[in-house]
Amino acid sequence: MRAVLVLGTSLALCACPPPPEPYYDDDIGEEGVPVEEGSLAGTFATKSINAVQITIPIINDPQIGGGQNFRLVERTWDADAGTYLQSSRLCGGNNFEVAGVTTVVPEDMYRAVPKSTQEVLEMDHETGHYVSTGHLQLWALKDLPDPYTTPLPADEEEAMQEPHVSRIFDVDDDGNPGFTTFVEGAVQGEQYVAQRKTIDFDGITKSEDRVYGFAHNFGEILYLGNNNPLLDRRDEGASVPHPDPKESWFEEIRIDDGADCDDVMALAADGTLSRTRPFAR
Repeated sequence: MRAVLVLGTSLALCACPPPPEPYYDDDIGEEGVPVEEGSLAGTFATKSINAVQITIPIINDPQIGGGQNFRLVERTWDADAGTYLQSSRLCGGNNFEVAGVTTVVPEDMYRAVPKSTQEVLEMDHETGHYVSTGHLQLWALKDLPDPYTTPLPADEEEAMQEPHVSRIFDVDDDGNPGFTTFVEGAVQGEQYVAQRKTIDFDGITKSEDRVYGFAHNFGEILYLGNNNPLLDRRDEGASVPHPDPKESWFEEIRIDDGADCDDVMALAADGTLSRTRPFAR
């Protein structure tokens, strides 16, 4: 057999491994879209859902509860570490109605939560797999030795003892401990609460401007008092994460650098941030 030389061409053999397959999540029911390294730096609006299942003794069927948060995220790319560093500001949210009762938190209380600054995004750019960790919300809590892990008081009585009493403060300056929530519907009144909450995201990139997937929520709520004895019956029920992971989800979209919380809430109001889960309906 004769070798044929074709002038003007260059042939190179490569034993390089094939590029990785896009990340496919069975629960999401979609695969990620590869993006360039560093392309997820910038400013984003984020919506996340926390779905829980609540057992109420007088109601046979478990009730769906929880709520949603809206955040302003600012992210930079650390090329040396191969990861993204980000911070986020809580802009607003709401709680779902349960058995004819809704717990309302004023929007300014969401914005009074300190900025979360120790967040990390680990991104597999070649497959589109997105994992964000470290988001922290401290509601009416301060000076914790470790903001993520310092134990909180077990109950209202322990909360009135040191060192806890010095770490809980009156955020809304209304003379009541913690922050005030307003219970509306079949039962009405005020509850005084402190809370620590963390949220991790696990999802896929659909482009460098849009990401969605699952939200893993963990919250510790400390009830500090109320102005209606009927609201003191919280121990009669219990809540657990919703058994269907798709019920707790997030969506993130790119917005202009320099945007603020008002811009995030406008995107929530007009439906630019999806009103319903954007995957595997």
